[in-house]
Amino acid sequence: PVSTTTQASAAASSGGKYDLTGVTNPKVRPTVKTLNKMLDLALDPNVPNSEKTNLVEGSEKDPDVFNKLVQARKDNPDATYKIFPPVIPAGPKRATVKVQVKIGENPPAKAEAGIVFVDGRWKLSRDTVCPLLSGNNVKTAMCPAPAASHPGTTPTG
Repeated sequence: PVSTTTQASAAASSGGKYDLTGVTNPKVRPTVKTLNKMLDLALDPNVPNSEKTNLVEGSEKDPDVFNKLVQARKDNPDATYKIFPPVIPAGPKRATVKVQVKIGENPPAKAEAGIVFVDGRWKLSRDTVCPLLSGNNVKTAMCPAPAASHPGTTPTG
């Protein structure tokens, strides 16, 4: 008989294509291979949004944000995103990685992406995903508005 643990992890990983083992231990950061699978999964139009909220910090506030990400990907089919090693510790339950973004004929740009351990698993940080969204003019409840729009937060004098 199949153990309950095996069934649960198979369901959570959408089958073998997105095997996301090793994302639930706060002391062990996920591998670059796993992080790239998380990115692919977030952009896969065939995976329900309810499964994707486990991938991005704060996305449970706006699960439809993944539809916008998928649409942005369709609108820019020549854009590629790839995460490169190493996974760099950035404090307890935090790490950073380099992401290469290539759009069309432009030279590849490297950006830093953060991952955080929240709600019992590693996720792409809100700080990583929000700039990608705003770059595609996507507004979402999961991304706070820029600080300048809040009265009282800008220094005076």
